[in-house]
Amino acid sequence: MTVPLPQQKKRVAVIGAGASGLAAIKECLDERDLVDVVAFERESYLGGLWRYVEVSEENPNPHSSVYKSTIINTSKELMTYSDFPIPLDWPTYPPNTKVALYLDKYAEHFDLRRHIRFNTQVVEVRELHDAQRRWSVRFHPFRPATANASADSLQEPEIQEEIFDYVMMCSGHHWKPRYPSFPGMNSSDPEGYTGEQLHSHFYRQADTFRDKTVVVVGLGNSAVDLAVELSLNQSQVYLSCRRPAWVAPRFILGKPLDHHRTRLTHAMPLFLLQLIVMWMFRRSMPPIHENMKPARRVFESHPTVNTLLPERITTGTVKPVKNIKKLGPGKRVEFEDGTVVDHVDAIFYCTGYHISFPVLDPSIVTDGKAGSEENNQVWTWNYMVPPRHPNMAFVGLFQPLGAVMPISEMQCRFLVRTLVGKTALLPSELEMDKDISALKKYISTRYDNAPRHTIQVDYVTYCDNLATRLGCFPTFAKLIVKFGLVEALRLRTEMFFGPPTPLQYRLVGPHAWEGAREATWGYAGNAAFANTKYLKDFEPSHKNKLTTILKQ
Repeated sequence: MTVPLPQQKKRVAVIGAGASGLAAIKECLDERDLVDVVAFERESYLGGLWRYVEVSEENPNPHSSVYKSTIINTSKELMTYSDFPIPLDWPTYPPNTKVALYLDKYAEHFDLRRHIRFNTQVVEVRELHDAQRRWSVRFHPFRPATANASADSLQEPEIQEEIFDYVMMCSGHHWKPRYPSFPGMNSSDPEGYTGEQLHSHFYRQADTFRDKTVVVVGLGNSAVDLAVELSLNQSQVYLSCRRPAWVAPRFILGKPLDHHRTRLTHAMPLFLLQLIVMWMFRRSMPPIHENMKPARRVFESHPTVNTLLPERITTGTVKPVKNIKKLGPGKRVEFEDGTVVDHVDAIFYCTGYHISFPVLDPSIVTDGKAGSEENNQVWTWNYMVPPRHPNMAFVGLFQPLGAVMPISEMQCRFLVRTLVGKTALLPSELEMDKDISALKKYISTRYDNAPRHTIQVDYVTYCDNLATRLGCFPTFAKLIVKFGLVEALRLRTEMFFGPPTPLQYRLVGPHAWEGAREATWGYAGNAAFANTKYLKDFEPSHKNKLTTILKQ
């Protein structure tokens, strides 16, 4: 009798310990018999951009772009990890401090911290091109660059190297600001603009701009959040947008906005869904300002979520204007609609980010296609796997109609199970290329031609597809086998007509979670499960411990 040799463990590097990186570590640990995982985190804390960090002389360019008042734009029920639900008594739309606390709790519950090397800067990730197609990860201790750094601190740190079988890039794409180009932006130009100019990445709170006249450029979520907050702080705000977008309220008909995006609505023809949603928006919000009327239907550009913006516009504290035509001289700003403001104290550019991974050869992300970097074009299968580099994956490299966390988690579940050979193999290079081309064609026909739309995904469609490949999509047959006919009917009805919570992907399949059914009904408002242990808040001692972590 031949005894099979034990399978050698795969060594996996996770770059970044934000929301996506934590999911990657956790999913690797779910296959700990076959995977050893090491995560590299530049900062001294986990949570990535969800951790509020001041812009200071000691840290002039923090990775985090969260400002003090940031509130999530997706409901807690649809942004939670699938086997660790956000407590039922938390706010529907938690602030960033709550999200950071939730990530701390997640890391503590699954014992993730001991697998993270904090204060470690990765400087290069390079494919070795050996028989196993392994990767070299080079790194050193992280020291932020400061204006008054000493000579000792400026010395080159010692670089170390380790070899890995697989790399999961979880460092995010909201860290390298994208700036527009307008005549007069250069303050050294005698005819240029002399007021303050900064990207929203560096904005933290409104107090500095009290009683000022400001221009906010853009109409994404950051732009409207800043416009509203600044206007509430006695600033006069001019909201300048080149490409108007639909602005949606957080609640419609008494329900969170994203709870209306059910599998029933996904089954509708797009044009019918668009007509219904646009009617609902118009019934829920004041009339759209002339300078903000979208040229295209809803779901043909990324929606912006803010309930207060229309109210601030009706008070005149936020004035919508067209795109900037010219800056300067002095503090003068001229707009394309003819509006001229002679004294603008500050301009905020809420114009998005460049997709950039400086530790990688750019051709890995773009497949070497000309112009891809400048236009935020990526060449990855399902926004994860570069066809020519199957032992590398990107997690969180997408712009979702929905929340980031559950999509990143689903990516990690799929990638790790594929890595250890417990689910279907990845498609061939040729098949991946065909899939990528087809997706790009679809994106170009459905959405505006804008950098933010190049990596657009729909939460339900994307996760359902991956869950089917993974074997965790709760089909009627699987639900009957596990829960019986009556409960299967109830669950399938909730899945089709109710909000598509991530918990549904833990009802059946690999790494199903025992609390998924109770938590699903608790989130659905079923009184019988309102007090389920799976949706309880922290114990007081646990909460105090995590609050201490947050303050460190």
